[in-house]
Amino acid sequence: MKKTTIYIVALLFIYSCELVDVLENDPPNNLVSENVVKNETDARALLNGVYTTITARSSAYYYTFSELIPSAMIGSMSVSGGGAIHGQFSDNAVQFDNPYLRDYWLIFYKVMDLANNSIVQTSQLSEELVSIKDKREILGEAHFLRAMATFDVLRYFGQFFDETSNLGIILRTEPSNFVTRDKARNTVAECYAQILSDLDIAIADAPDYTVSYRASKTAAKALKAKVLLYQGKYAEAAVLADEVINDGMTSLEVDFKTAFNKGLNSSEMILMTYRDENSDTEDNNRKRFYPGRTGNTWFTALMASDPRKPFTFSGTTVLKTNNAATFRPTYFLRLAEMYLVKAEGLAFSGATFEDSSKPLNRIRNRAGIGDTPATNIDELKNDIFNEIARELAFENGSEWFAAIRFGKAMTLKPSITSSNQYILPIPEEEINGNGAITLADQNPGYEGI
Repeated sequence: MKKTTIYIVALLFIYSCELVDVLENDPPNNLVSENVVKNETDARALLNGVYTTITARSSAYYYTFSELIPSAMIGSMSVSGGGAIHGQFSDNAVQFDNPYLRDYWLIFYKVMDLANNSIVQTSQLSEELVSIKDKREILGEAHFLRAMATFDVLRYFGQFFDETSNLGIILRTEPSNFVTRDKARNTVAECYAQILSDLDIAIADAPDYTVSYRASKTAAKALKAKVLLYQGKYAEAAVLADEVINDGMTSLEVDFKTAFNKGLNSSEMILMTYRDENSDTEDNNRKRFYPGRTGNTWFTALMASDPRKPFTFSGTTVLKTNNAATFRPTYFLRLAEMYLVKAEGLAFSGATFEDSSKPLNRIRNRAGIGDTPATNIDELKNDIFNEIARELAFENGSEWFAAIRFGKAMTLKPSITSSNQYILPIPEEEINGNGAITLADQNPGYEGI
């Protein structure tokens, strides 16, 4: 029987790639934290290096795998054939020595480490070298980026769905070196506390929203709303999502198609990768090598008559995140998601059917499918999940994590038979290289592999 697998073409080339700048004023590759931060210009260059690490070809694992891996694990993106290493994700049977698993783990921690360097180095600058306002803004952005990377590691490698669990991730809040390298796993509660602490700093100190490819107060609020939702703090998530909706910094485009056809100029993008004609090149944007495959799954059945389908995928090719006209960006946060966070938060916090359905209907009507047909709160919850899948497909694992939150993963994907498969194994390289963890610290279900 053929295995389904994510379609990753030519990603092996990534191993030989070097860092390519995609943001203006990115630091040259030979700048390192020990010798660059002597003034505000250096501090901003170091911060830009964190963004570059997310968007550059040598770290395509962040922007590419955040679409491919979760989509493969829930079956919204799949294809027959392709090899056992790729197939482990779509078969929900990932081995801890999988090289792509290793690279996914490492890129998150690389971003985290660079953010730590930015925080430490910038904090040491005196007021004579950088104004208080500029210093706070740089630090606010760096704290946001550390929070984002930490949350991503927790979502994929820690039991994020159980705040009482000891199986969090390894928190790193200082630059990694021989002294700090060996560090034990933290609890899930400790992980959430660190993420929220960083986001609160970003909400207070990051710049106001101006562009969709930089961290901002709005982005920090949006990400915090998501974090609260994952924690099960539904009412708080709904309140914060509502703040983002009404802060006036972003607005929904007139229709779904327009939201993605405008690229960086879309009014509803809160955070996305920077892409233009210079950065969407064969050397830099690895998404040029994969069209994505959707196959015949629960997702394609769900999208069959949806007006958004022609702009989401064509036949078996993913369009939304591999749109050449907009230079193939990756979407981390957009305003439509905040409406759905608000709807989910309200529905699960005991709000009325009417109140819970309003934000959902805003997105449904924008899509052209009218108000929800649900007649009670349970039906409404099901419709919220379906709308997350239809509206946010291939965006930063939205449909995968929603399937876990709504308890649908095992129903939608027959190869998922245990909650152990909701998270990935700690990579072999981390276990071998970190003296504070052993095979005994491996995630459940992966101890014997």
